[in-house]
Amino acid sequence: MKLNCIEIRINDNEFGCQVTFSEKKDLGAESEKMSVDEIIESFGRYLLLQRSYSEDDFDNDYIYYETQDENFAGKLTDYEIVLSKNHFELKLKNGEIEILINPTAKEYSKLKERLPILTNNSEKLIIND
Repeated sequence: MKLNCIEIRINDNEFGCQVTFSEKKDLGAESEKMSVDEIIESFGRYLLLQRSYSEDDFDNDYIYYETQDENFAGKLTDYEIVLSKNHFELKLKNGEIEILINPTAKEYSKLKERLPILTNNSEKLIIND
């Protein structure tokens, strides 16, 4: 799967860390007037990576990915991520997701800061500057 990213959203809070690459911009308040089908269609193609933090010391964090294609969604276990200034790649057992990105300096800095958090400082993350 290949995607030309128009918008990068990065969120980190007490519940988890999330990075979304999307080929369409978030509609924001406009989506309040849309039907569910229109909202789903407005997402376009995307990749969401999410790490949910465990609520207690006995649980493990959950790292998840999803796309608009149900064949590319689920728990993120056996993978490799490669990030460079203009390219993001998620290599999985069942295929690859290649994303062309054009982040601002601030977005790229946040990606380099948040992706290690999202992947729990895994050696499966390669950052090429």
